[in-house]
Amino acid sequence: MTDARRLRTDLSLRASGVLSLAIAVTGIYTLVRLHPAAGLLAFLLATIGFLCATAGAMLLVVGGHIHDPVRISAHWQRAG
Repeated sequence: MTDARRLRTDLSLRASGVLSLAIAVTGIYTLVRLHPAAGLLAFLLATIGFLCATAGAMLLVVGGHIHDPVRISAHWQRAG
């Protein structure tokens, strides 16, 4: 992979993280403004806020390194 392509992938993943965080903030803000905070809509907004905040923070911090290989300890590898 060329450096320009790697940079473009990294920046697009981080931009996706920012977008996901914006969706999370919007969902949580809407949940807070909801006066009778009960029912399916409140649960849905809380779920969207949590999932988008988690994924957005991970994408923003990790970026293109999400595709890096990870070494696994011999204890956790399958015996084959």
